[in-house]
Amino acid sequence: MNPSVSFPFSGAILAGGRSSRMERDKAFLPIAGQPLIARQAALLRSLGTDDLIISGRPDTDYAIPDARLVHDPIPDAGPLAGLVAVLSAAHHPWVLILAVDLPHLTPAFLRSLLHSGAGRTGIVPRTAYGWEPLAALYPRTLLPAAEAALRSGRYSLQPFIDQAEHSGTIRRLLVPSENHALFTNWNSPEDLPASS
Repeated sequence: MNPSVSFPFSGAILAGGRSSRMERDKAFLPIAGQPLIARQAALLRSLGTDDLIISGRPDTDYAIPDARLVHDPIPDAGPLAGLVAVLSAAHHPWVLILAVDLPHLTPAFLRSLLHSGAGRTGIVPRTAYGWEPLAALYPRTLLPAAEAALRSGRYSLQPFIDQAEHSGTIRRLLVPSENHALFTNWNSPEDLPASS
């Protein structure tokens, strides 16, 4: 555990999507000479997690040493299914989640999530456009609610996070407009740098 973080947490990468708009697996897009998933794994490990989980596709070897691979309990159910998978598998009461296709997030921002939660509450960033639930700190106590939403087909994370905030399970971290670019994702070939 990173000495600057006062509580143990699991780190999880959500990489189970079909990448249909990208037309290739986003986990293996190159960034700074390495696959994107390796960059995200290194980022989470730099923050001090000793429990790294990848929610990925069953037929894929992500080649991340000492990471545990889990699969969505319901295929093609979006990020909520990945959230259920990693909360179910986590060794610690807190899980820092990072989508594989968010290449601009920084150690400093993720560390601010950990410090804001401080082992007392979940933290989900919120911009002027809504929640950013794929770079967030979740408590494992959210698992029953996430499983219930998944079973009932309520896959959208926006109302799910609204309810979690209302219940006091998570708090928002307001993100100023100058930091919105941190959440720019690589969703289609047009989003990639020219060298990718």
